Amino acid sequence: MGKLDALWQYQQAELALDALENKVKATPARAKLNKLHSFLTEQQAQISSIQKQMDARQAALAKLSAQFEELAHKYELEVSEFAAMENDPECTAAEMTESRKALEALQDQLGLAKRDIFDTFHWVEKTTADYKDRFTKAGHAKKDYDAARIACEEELAAAQPEIDAARAEAEKQKALVEPALLTRYAAVKTHHTVPMATVENNQCSGCRMSLPTVVVKKVASGTGPVECENCGRILYTPRA
Repeated sequence: MGKLDALWQYQQAELALDALENKVKATPARAKLNKLHSFLTEQQAQISSIQKQMDARQAALAKLSAQFEELAHKYELEVSEFAAMENDPECTAAEMTESRKALEALQDQLGLAKRDIFDTFHWVEKTTADYKDRFTKAGHAKKDYDAARIACEEELAAAQPEIDAARAEAEKQKALVEPALLTRYAAVKTHHTVPMATVENNQCSGCRMSLPTVVVKKVASGTGPVECENCGRILYTPRA
């Protein structure tokens, strides 16, 4: 068996191992697990974001309530002062007008503060309901996720002996390949999942580009690795 034959056998063993591992990753249970994982990740991010927003709004609500109480206290004082001015014969009309304007301004501020408190409270109430709904959905999804995870673990356990045997075969074939060829193979694999391509009808089976006759003959001789000038794959001609 030539050097490239050994490398080809190693690639075939690697592809067989990849096929087994990908088969386990492509089952309905795995697809369900991945979907549930994405959903849970999204829900957790949303719940965390909502919690931060609610904390900020709760702090704002406390601040607004304090401001409202302060304004209400000022308003009560202003009302008392206005009543006293009404009973004071020495109080001028200008002073009464100024006091009335102050009362009106405080009334406007109280109205705005009350509206802000109501809007904030309404937002908190609505968002709390959304938070609970998301939390409930995430809880149900977690139960489904755990069930799907167990199913995937059982599938993997059933397939593990075959995967281990395929991995052992790949390691066995790898040991038969020269280190320099393995290095070259690994370099090509950074660009192509399947680093080696056969020569078929004077073409590279990887990219389907026509190959010069001299290249075809050199590959067929098996004297050394030859890469496709177009895609860079290592060319190989199977032994008859």
